[in-house]
Amino acid sequence: MGSLVITELSSAEAAGLEAIVCDVVPETVAKAVAAIEAELPEYTRLQDPEHADFLSRTVERSIRGFLDLLLGRGSPEEELLEFFRDVGVIEAEEGLSVEVSQTAFRIGAGVAIHQLTEAAERHPDVSGVPGVVVGRVVEDVLGYLNRVAEAVLLGHADAQARAVGDLRLRRAQLIDQLITPVPHPGRIGRLAAQADWPLPRTAAAVALAPAAAGTRSGLMPPPDVLVGLHLDEPCLIVPDPEGPGRGRLIQASLRNRIAAIGPTVPVSGLAHSLRVARLALALPRSELPPGGGPIVAVEHLPLILLRLDPELTDTLLDHILAPLLNAGMSAWQIRRLAKTLESCLEHGFTSTAVAAALHVHAQTIRYRLKQLQVLFGDELHDPSRRLALHLAVRAWLARTAPGDPADSSRS
Repeated sequence: MGSLVITELSSAEAAGLEAIVCDVVPETVAKAVAAIEAELPEYTRLQDPEHADFLSRTVERSIRGFLDLLLGRGSPEEELLEFFRDVGVIEAEEGLSVEVSQTAFRIGAGVAIHQLTEAAERHPDVSGVPGVVVGRVVEDVLGYLNRVAEAVLLGHADAQARAVGDLRLRRAQLIDQLITPVPHPGRIGRLAAQADWPLPRTAAAVALAPAAAGTRSGLMPPPDVLVGLHLDEPCLIVPDPEGPGRGRLIQASLRNRIAAIGPTVPVSGLAHSLRVARLALALPRSELPPGGGPIVAVEHLPLILLRLDPELTDTLLDHILAPLLNAGMSAWQIRRLAKTLESCLEHGFTSTAVAAALHVHAQTIRYRLKQLQVLFGDELHDPSRRLALHLAVRAWLARTAPGDPADSSRS
C-alpha cells in the first residue's frame, strides 16, 4: 500500500491534513464500534474474556493503520496485514462467519468515510490543504479497507483449515481407539467429545479395499461417518447403521469403492465388526452376488467361518464331498455338478426352480440330480447332513476357480 497522497503535499499541507484526520479518530472509532454492535450483536457475545475489547481494538487499528500509511509512517504493510489475518483467526475461533466479518467492515468503512467527509467539509482548506486532496483521502479509504478485508478473509481460511486438520486428527485418534481389541470406555467418550462425534448406541465397521492407484477414494459418506483412510487397511465407522434409511444411504455412498460392511455391534465391539468385515472383503468375488455394491458380511457368515480355519475346511471337503471329488470326472464336470448341488440345496431340490436359477432346461437338472443321487446315495436328502453338505459345496466353489471357458455353455 505505502503512503498514499502524502508525497503530493508540502510540509505545511501534510501537517494540516494530519490535524484534520487525527482529530476525528476517537469519535470515528466509537461511532464505528457502536454501529457494528447495533447491527451485529454477535460481536458483544464473544466467549474468550481476552477478546472483550476485540472489536474496539480492531476498528482503531484499522483507522490508525490507514492514517499511518497515509502519512508515510508506522508499521510496514506486511505487519499490518498480518495483524488483520490474526483478526480473521480470532473471528473464526469465536464462531463469527466470513459474512458477518465482511458486514462489520462495510459498516466500519461507511462510518469512517462519513466522518472524514464531514471533517473535509468543516475544514475546506486547513493550512493550505487543497479540498481535492482531502477528497482523494476519502477515496483511498476504500482501497485500504479492501486490502484489510482480504487479510481478514485469509485469517478465516487459515483458521478453518487448521480446524479441519485438528478435527481430522482427533477423529483419526478416535477411530484408532474404537477398533482396538479392548477399547477404554472413558477414553472413547473423551475422544468422541473432542471429535464432535455423538456416541451412538450401535455402530458397524466397513472394511475398504485400497483405492486403485491414481484414482480418488470414491467415497461419499454421510458427515457422521468416521473415515479411517490413515490406516494401512482403511475403514469406516458407521453410527446407527440400522436406523431408518441408513442402509440405503451407506450402500449408495460406497458404490464406487470395493467394501464390506461388518455386523452391527455396540461401540465397544467395533474391533470384532471390523475383523468380520475384513474377512468378508477377502472372499473371492466369483462367489459373491452380482450387481456390485458393498459386501454385507452377515450374509456370508458360513464362508467367513470356513476361512477362519483352512485346515478344518480341508477336512470338511475331504469328508463330505469325497464322492463328488473322487468320481474321476473332469474339473468342469465336477464344478457343474457342484453348482447344481448348491442350487438344489438352496431351492429344496425343486428341478424347475433350480433350472431357472441356473438358466438350463429342467430335464437337464433332473439328469444331474440322478448323477448326484448315484454319487451321494441317501445322504443327498438326509436332513442331518444338509447343513454340512451345503457348507462344503459353497466352500469348495469359493476356493476353486471356475472351469474352462466352455463351462458356461455346458451349464
